[in-house]
Amino acid sequence: MLPVISNLKTLVNRGILNNQTISRQTFNSFIAVRFTTCITLMKRTRSTLKTHSVEEKNIDDIDTDEMKTKSKGVEENSVVQNKNFKDKELSNTAETLKPPVENVQNLEQKQTNKLNFKSLRDRSKGIDKELQPNIPPPKSKPRAVVDLKMMKEELKQLEDPPLTAWEKKICSNRLPYSFFDCPCEELAQNLLGKVLVRCLENGTILKGRIVETEGYLGVIDKASHTYQNKVTPRNIPMYMPPGTIYIYMTYGMYHCFNISSQGEGCAVLIRAVEPLEGIGYMTNQRTSKRSSSASKKLLKDLKEHELCNGPSKLCMAFQLHKNHSKYSLCSWKGLWIENAEIEKFNIVKCRRIGIDNYGEEWTNKPLRYYIYGNRAVSKRNKEAEKYLELN
Repeated sequence: MLPVISNLKTLVNRGILNNQTISRQTFNSFIAVRFTTCITLMKRTRSTLKTHSVEEKNIDDIDTDEMKTKSKGVEENSVVQNKNFKDKELSNTAETLKPPVENVQNLEQKQTNKLNFKSLRDRSKGIDKELQPNIPPPKSKPRAVVDLKMMKEELKQLEDPPLTAWEKKICSNRLPYSFFDCPCEELAQNLLGKVLVRCLENGTILKGRIVETEGYLGVIDKASHTYQNKVTPRNIPMYMPPGTIYIYMTYGMYHCFNISSQGEGCAVLIRAVEPLEGIGYMTNQRTSKRSSSASKKLLKDLKEHELCNGPSKLCMAFQLHKNHSKYSLCSWKGLWIENAEIEKFNIVKCRRIGIDNYGEEWTNKPLRYYIYGNRAVSKRNKEAEKYLELN
């Protein structure tokens, strides 16, 4: 509308200047023409602006799509690069951690040479059902079953028989294999009153009468080292033929002397011996084990029946150690058992010592035997003695 007004002013000014009179009809025609022209120009301007805005919008959309495409491509490239970097890192780590071929071969050789009890158990599954114990396995632990027939080298007895005439003569009264080939409880009672003989390397002879024993019934006995067919390098002598020596260490410093019997994993613990010969040597062995002068003085005052009145005391006095395991009392020249004349005696049967944590049944089972009234017994059970006196 502004151009129309300006043109109108121009027209009026021209008419006035020229002293001309403008008719109303002419004025109206002029206004109508100018108004139509302005409307047309305004429409064209609006359409032009609209076209420009659409084009700018299309350009913006195209730029946005291009930016998205480029960003997506950059992200894909970064993911691929990260993946390649991680793969390379993993390959480098694997190469770094990979041990040398020589070390692997040495390790495999050591594992092959080492006794693998687990593989023996696996190989024995389903082969020999006779080795299965008569009791059900616990729910928490699988039963450890080993095919002992495959362990020929481990079950082989150590041999060191008497060779000289003197050695053969002194051990000529040893008890044979048939004496030991009996049930564990029977052997534990039969050993009472028998004489344990030790021949040292220097020729010294030590003798003592067995006065106290304990029986351990193998795979069914919770207090036994072979409970549920447990097999270790230490307890293998318990699976060996009757009469085999089994010596183990307890508390890291004390030894206990056992003899295998009939039955799988069964053995008899020798708890106490009454000294008969070599008492001075036994006393020396007991006193030499202490370093304190005060302790030595007390030990020198030991009485004869106190020298071997306990499992570890017996092993100290008779010089018995772990390396004596697997020898047979039927053939070894260093230790054997002889028969001896003795007055008739009564046997006290009572619960074993030191097994209070193996259940009431096996804790209270009367598997300990000792000669009634003998002073060399490690610990008396007055309740059992009273019962024996009444009967």
